Amino acid sequence: MSEPVANHGPKLPIAGLVLSVVGLCLPPLLLVSFGIGAYSYLRARKETEWAPRKQISLMTMAVSAAGFVVFLGLALPAFKAFPMRAKQQVCKQLLTDLYIQEVDFKKDNHRYTTRIADLPKPPVQSAQLIRLAGEGPLTGADAVGIPSNEGPIDEKLSTLLRPQIGLHGECPTCQLTIACAAQLDTDDVLDVWTVATLERTGTSGERIPAGMPWLDSDDVRQ
Repeated sequence: MSEPVANHGPKLPIAGLVLSVVGLCLPPLLLVSFGIGAYSYLRARKETEWAPRKQISLMTMAVSAAGFVVFLGLALPAFKAFPMRAKQQVCKQLLTDLYIQEVDFKKDNHRYTTRIADLPKPPVQSAQLIRLAGEGPLTGADAVGIPSNEGPIDEKLSTLLRPQIGLHGECPTCQLTIACAAQLDTDDVLDVWTVATLERTGTSGERIPAGMPWLDSDDVRQ
């Protein structure tokens, strides 16, 4: 006669422990595994049948909690940076619109313009600084850009970047680079984007096609 198979308790706590390990790769599962662990532990304290799974239930909760803490530590910085990343897209969109207007302007006039008033739909003043030329006024009929309404950003614009902004060469074969800058946090680093009518090469050798906004200074990472 065969011996009876030993019963070491319900299988749910085992499933919870396995789920907690899997949850280290799929963090949302950690909430489920922690719930299974807590449920199993409470039953193990009250019911004899569940008692053998008490230690496994504690292990499940410990693994789940530790994994969730690690996940929060990794995800929280990215979550905090999300609003600033969203603000970065404003400059990117502004430069795309300005590039299209400049290309259309050149088709009609055989040249680009650094005079903001020449464009059919110039941007309205906002938190972003716009420059069609590295030097020149930002107000008045001959303004070459639009000042930011959130502080003296133009004064912080790098002197190394200014010579790159504006017209280069003789029109109609001239090229134009436009800049957009913003202050996303409280430090002295600006978030600076540029777009050009010619293909460029990034500081790490990246190919930057004409018309593609490029992040020259990342205020989120610095």
